Amino acid sequence: MSKKPNWLYIPEWLLGDTWHFPYAYKTFRKYIPREALVLEVGFGSGRILTRIARELNCKCVGVDMAEGAFPSLSFFSQQQGVKVEAMKGDGFFLPFKDESFDVVYSEGVIEHFPIGRAEEMVREHARVCRLGGLVIVSVPNKFAFFHSLTKLLLGHRFLFSPEASLSTFQLSRLMARGGLTSLVRDGFAFGCQFYMFQAFFLDQASSPMLTGIVMRLLALFKKTNLYHFENPWLNSLIGFQTLVVGRREY
Repeated sequence: MSKKPNWLYIPEWLLGDTWHFPYAYKTFRKYIPREALVLEVGFGSGRILTRIARELNCKCVGVDMAEGAFPSLSFFSQQQGVKVEAMKGDGFFLPFKDESFDVVYSEGVIEHFPIGRAEEMVREHARVCRLGGLVIVSVPNKFAFFHSLTKLLLGHRFLFSPEASLSTFQLSRLMARGGLTSLVRDGFAFGCQFYMFQAFFLDQASSPMLTGIVMRLLALFKKTNLYHFENPWLNSLIGFQTLVVGRREY
């Protein structure tokens, strides 16, 4: 097993299940056919892509610009016992021919660019997807109240800034402008926004008493079904991330 990679995020967020990756994987996998040829644009840690490769027996390819993404992908590839092709590349100019993949997806990527540029990136997703293939995009949900509040309170101090949040309807319209027909709206990790609020804001708060009270309330909330609910319609509206599945028709 390789050493744990150096990564931007706290290692427990990658290796444990407190962070949103398990929920993201379970949601994406619902829409990815077994043995498909799959591209992830901006694979980040590689945690989702390597599970898709192992559990759906897909041939997976990842593209990312960040140097730190590649040792992380290698780590999770070894952990999952799979081989994933990875290359350094720009999501606005993907290094593939037209119609190269059955499924193209990104998780938490396009929101870091102005809306016009985000649409360009979705068009590039669509370009390398075969006719009739699927493009799946997820972004932070505007109506994940506590996540939006966290970003508002922290401003430029927010770890992932700049980061936009979109509603499921805004994301659907953006994908339509990118040349895709929306098929499904979904979402995931409703409770993750509370973890974010705790980790990024409460843990830095100056009032230990207030922090203690809210932390106890969050601990109780995490034990409920509401924290982990998996209703696609509700998650599309208020989940931590909203997700849209689109089909390339032309």
